[in-house]
Amino acid sequence: MRRLFWVGVGVAATVVVYRKGRKVVRQYLPSSVAERAEKAAHDAGERATGFLAEFRETFGEARARREAELTAALLAEGQQDPATTRAARATGARRPSPAGGPAADVDPFDGDEAELGYSF
Repeated sequence: MRRLFWVGVGVAATVVVYRKGRKVVRQYLPSSVAERAEKAAHDAGERATGFLAEFRETFGEARARREAELTAALLAEGQQDPATTRAARATGARRPSPAGGPAADVDPFDGDEAELGYSF
């Protein structure tokens, strides 16, 4: 929370300095120099915005790949993806019985919790 406060203070100070600086520049410099400086600042802002957008996209893709790698590494052989299991629980789906008969009346996801001693 403290860091967020100081980031906010920094942003506010930057805005104040920027606005006051523009007023000072317009007072003391010829208009052509001021226009060039303003254009250069605008171009730098556009480059920074483009860089941040590209960085966020690249970071998101890398994070998704790494999450998939970790999920694959942590799942036991033959274990379903956790998203599939969560979706099945949410819909109340039942797995068919192993003998190929009708679906079991007991929720298969809750049946082994007492045996295992833990639950997800």
